[in-house]
Order: sequence, then structure tokens, then C-alpha cells
Amino acid sequence: MRFMPERVGPAPDGNPSIKGRAAAADSESVAVDAAPTTRAAGAARIAAVPARYALAGIVALSFVVRLAAVLAHAVPLYFPDEYIYGTLARSLAESGRLAIRGQPAHFPALLEPLLASPFWLFHDPMLAYRLTLGLNALAMSLAAIPVYLLARRLGLGSGLALGAAALAVASPDLLFASFLLADPIAYPLVLTALYLGVRALEKPTGKAQVAFVAVAGLAAFARIQYAVLPIAFLAAALLVERGRIRRYWPTLVLLALPVVGVLALGTSRVLGYYSVVGHDHVPAFAALKWAAIDTMMLAYSSGWILVPGAIVGLALALVRPRTRVERAFGALALFLSAGVFVEAAIYAARGSTRYQERYLFALLPLVALAFGLYVKRGWPHRLAVAIVSAAMLVLSVRVPLSGFTAADNKQDSPFLFAVFRLEGLLSVGTGTLLVAIAAGILSALAVALVGRKHAAAVALGLAGVACALASLGAFVFDRDNASNVRASMPRDLTWIDRTGLKDIALVQTLGAPRGRATEQLFWNENVSRVVLLPGAEATDAFGATPVKVTGDGRMVAGRDPVTGPILFESFAARAEFTGARFVGRGVSLELYRPVGTPRLSLLVAGLYTDGWLAHGGRLTVWPDRSGRTDGTLTLRLWLPKDTQLTPMVFTAPGLKRTVLVPSGGSRTVVFHPSGTRPWVLHYTTTKHPYLDDGREISVKLDAPKLVRN
Repeated sequence: MRFMPERVGPAPDGNPSIKGRAAAADSESVAVDAAPTTRAAGAARIAAVPARYALAGIVALSFVVRLAAVLAHAVPLYFPDEYIYGTLARSLAESGRLAIRGQPAHFPALLEPLLASPFWLFHDPMLAYRLTLGLNALAMSLAAIPVYLLARRLGLGSGLALGAAALAVASPDLLFASFLLADPIAYPLVLTALYLGVRALEKPTGKAQVAFVAVAGLAAFARIQYAVLPIAFLAAALLVERGRIRRYWPTLVLLALPVVGVLALGTSRVLGYYSVVGHDHVPAFAALKWAAIDTMMLAYSSGWILVPGAIVGLALALVRPRTRVERAFGALALFLSAGVFVEAAIYAARGSTRYQERYLFALLPLVALAFGLYVKRGWPHRLAVAIVSAAMLVLSVRVPLSGFTAADNKQDSPFLFAVFRLEGLLSVGTGTLLVAIAAGILSALAVALVGRKHAAAVALGLAGVACALASLGAFVFDRDNASNVRASMPRDLTWIDRTGLKDIALVQTLGAPRGRATEQLFWNENVSRVVLLPGAEATDAFGATPVKVTGDGRMVAGRDPVTGPILFESFAARAEFTGARFVGRGVSLELYRPVGTPRLSLLVAGLYTDGWLAHGGRLTVWPDRSGRTDGTLTLRLWLPKDTQLTPMVFTAPGLKRTVLVPSGGSRTVVFHPSGTRPWVLHYTTTKHPYLDDGREISVKLDAPKLVRN
């Protein structure tokens, strides 16, 4: 059915006045001007679609698109987080316990593992992985619903409400659906809590407050960061009620229960994995700097053009609200944003170099809602919009994005993934310049469109296009990145479990990246413990045991020697064992079956899998069964063409030798270890060459040959 407008032009509140406007949000149709033309008639028929059907279409389309995107994502990348969530879900499914590698795990964000745990009952890691990503795509697409409901609660028309809902699922941050993280589950929950919180502040009935606390609790249970929601709600209540919050006693009582629980158990036990954050010193200046950076970057992620009007709209809702619901929204949005920004700034100020978009993206839908409030008022305070737009224009020119896309700085930002992809297609300077030009054009349009016919639709459309382009760029970058990682992994991801070996110890070595080991831990549950050779970095915060190597080559953790199967990380180390038989190799990880007690016979620390030696390191030979190290050690050193003559200095007890390795040539060096104790040969060079991946290297070394006497 088509609804004709009662009048042409905006009503006093900025929305078209529709004759027979339905009271319920899900029964209202989008209103348009019905001009006597074929095009206008077609547009009117489209606009006559009930809003609830349009909203369902937005959710369905988002789910289909995001499902296709997550299916194109080959393997987990976001470690150790994806390993933690996946392992907890598997542990819940298989044992009903919260454990990682058999050790109890104190981890507060448990909603995602609980929801995903049924998928692991199929005992197929790849199937469980894909089903979890599908759940993520659905959950993030459902975020459109609370955004639409909140927009209607604020009195925005159906068109603005649907536009805000569409932007909520067009954001590039929906790329997080492609990862085993808490964020996809928390995203719709925090927006639902926001809607329920505004409703409870508008009409603080006991039922409304209980609903808010329940959903806010679920959001915090999904991602502990959102424990800030109840605090923001109480702060908003103080502002809305002008200091009198007796009407909110149900909320205070309900919130007292978890507070008592935290005090009884202790913050370390409750926060578990995240408890260290509260003990770190946070530089105030660094936190303020990152808060400013986060604000700028969030403007980019939101589509830019809506931000000036949104800032004015939010300010009006706080300073001169027309209704109680506007004041409620303004207050809750303000305090929630402040809390989330503080969390992100604190995290970044602890030494991070990354824009914390992952911490902030739940705030993005607030931009469209605040912009809607501004439009509803008839586009007032145009000078303020112009000033904000000019400031944003200057900011986009003075602060280029190239510094944020370098190295790992972009790790938590799908928007920066898209910028980096653009830089790769063009060049770093050109890509950054194009983004700045686009921001400048959008800043100018933010001013030029004020008050014009169909300005809201055009602004929302441009923001949607910007978000869609950023989403596409982020998807392409992520797909290629995941595909490259998958290509570097074994064809059979569960190759370790398929050997039938149990209780395997992963031996992590000095210089090895954590990601390679964590990939194998994710796919192979039979790797049940992690041990660290001296100088090695733990893969995560759960149960990594330092080991010492005894004089006879045994690896001992505490008082217990490693006697079972060994998965040795050879990325930056080369080892030979006695008492162990080689089973197989996956990338840089070598699997050994015990034949007696595994003992190290030879270890070259600093020898990478591609044959390069590190700038410095050492080679150790342990005694054999005779109790001696006597033998002949042969090392063939060489360099590719187009390198430099490199001197290598070798030192051991009683010897020092310098070997010059020419470019494109080789040198063979022979040593004769001897004695009853481990024999150690140190090596270094006076040169300082680096590879493109940041490794400091010296020369190449073929596999060392040790012949025992």
C-alpha cells in the first residue's frame, strides 16, 4: 500500500509528516514525495515497502555478503586471540571444562566460546572454524536491528532509521566476522544494550532497567571491555535526573551483585588474562595523544561526511534536548564513548603503535544516529558545522595516514587495511593523497548539503559508499593475506594429530615468531604443552614452561625431563637429536617420536630455515653415549651474488678464527670439538645487513655436518 504525503516539504521536526503515521516502528512505510512522473511513481512504490521488510532485507543482504567474505578467509590469523577462543570452545565441547592445553584458564570473555562450542562436537576443526565464522556473520548483521529501533525511539523517520541501520552493517569493521574473536558477538549486544539503556533512562521502570542490565551483562560477558556500559548508564542517569537517581535502585541492586563477586574472588581471578592491564603504568600524555588519534581515525571509519552534523546533533541533545529521550541518548552516548575511548587510549599508551579500531568500532553507529537528530531539527547551527568540517579538512591534510599503515600499525584496523591496499595498488604517497582528497571533498559536501533537498539521503548515501569501498579494500587485503598464510602451511592442517602421537611438547626456540607455533596449536589438539628453550618467547599467556638443557643434552622442565614426542620449532634454530626419530615436517616445525629419552646432540641457534645465519649466535655440541663431544664439525659458508664480502668471527675455548666469505662464493670451515662437557662455538660478524623482513643476518650456512669419532 502506498502512503501519500499530507504536505510537501519537511515538518517542523525535520521529518515528512505522513497522514496515518503508524505508531509501531515495524509497521511504518518510508514516505516520499509522489511527483506525477513515472520515475517518481517508481520511487514511491519502492518507498512504500514496509520498513520492517526493508530492515529484514538489510540484515539478510548483510549476512549473505559477510558470509561470502568469511568463507573466503582461509585460516586464522589473529593470534593468540583466535587460538584462545577456539581452544576454549573445543575444551567446553569435549570436556565441559575451561582449559587451554589441559591447564585451567581464567578468562572473563566466555560468551563466544559457549556459543561456538557445539560446533566442535563434530570433531572436525575446519568445520567448526567455518561454522563459527558463519555465526559471526549472522551476529554482526543483526546489529542493524537495535540501531533501527533506537533511531525510531529518537523520533527519526523511517528513511533516516533505515539509513543508520544500513551503515551499521556497511562498516569495514564487520571484517572482524572473519576472525574467531569476541567482537562479532559483542557488537549487536552492545548496541542492543544502548537501545535498552536509552529506553530505561527515558522511562526508568524496573522492567526496563532489568532488561538493560541483563543485555549489558551479556555484552561484558562477550567482551570484558563493555563492563563500562553500566558505569556509563549510571553516569547518564545522574545527568538526566540532575543528580537524583533513587528511581534507579533496581539497577544499583543488580550491579551490586557482580561487584560483591569481584571483591570476593579478587580482580586477578575474575579478569584472568587481562588482569595485568590494571597494574601497568600508563603515561598520561601518551593516552591523550592516542585518544586524539582514535578520534580522527574513527571519523574516517564512519564515512567522514556525517561527523560534523553528528557532533552538533549530539551537542544539542545534551545542551538543549527537545525530549527526555534525546537527553537520555546524548548522555548515554557521551559517557559510553568516553569510557571506550579511555580504554582504547590506555591500551595504546602501554607501548602500542596501533590505532585501536577494534576497541572503538561499536561507537560508529552513534554517528549516524546523532546526525539524524541534527537533521530532525532542521539543520541548525550551520556555522558550527562549517567550523567542524574545516577543522577535519585541516586534520586530514596535516596528518597523513601513511604512518599508520606501516608495518604492524594497522593490525587492529580494517579501515587501515583498505588504505594499505590502496597504497599497494598505487603508491604510498598517492594512496594516502587520494584518501586525503576524498576526505576534503566530503568535508566540503558536509557544509554544502546543509538544508538542501534530499540532503540527508545524499549524505547517508555518500557515507555508505565510503564505508562500502573501505569494506571492499579491507576484504581484498584480508583475503590475500589469509591465502598467502595458507599457502605457506602444510596441505594437511591436522598433520600432527593424524600421526597418532599424543601429549606432544612444542619446543619454542630463540628468535621464532609466535604465530607459526600457534597455527599448529590451533589445528592440532595433541600438542598439549609448550616448553621454552633459553631466550624463547612464549606463544601465549597459558602454560609455557622454561626448560634447561643438561650436560648430556636432555631438556628438563623443573625436575621432569621431556620424554614424549617433540615438535621442534626450527625457524631460527637447527637441531639434531639422539633418542628421537624424525616423523615429519610442517613449514618450520619438525616432529620427532621418542626412542628412549630425547637428547640434543647439536643445536645451531640463529640458523634460519632459509639458510641465513643471524648476525650472531652459537653452535653447541653435546656429548654422545661415550660421554664425549669428540668429532669433526664441517661448516660450509656462502653468499649469493650482489652481496658484500662478510667477515665471520668464530670463538670457542682455546680458539678464535676469522673467515672472509666473498660475494657469490663460499668457504668451508672445519672444527674439532673435544671434551666431556658441551662444546660451544660462538659466531658473529662486523657487518650489519638486514633482510626486507627485518632480520639481521650475516652469511648463509648449509646444514652443519658433525661426524663423531
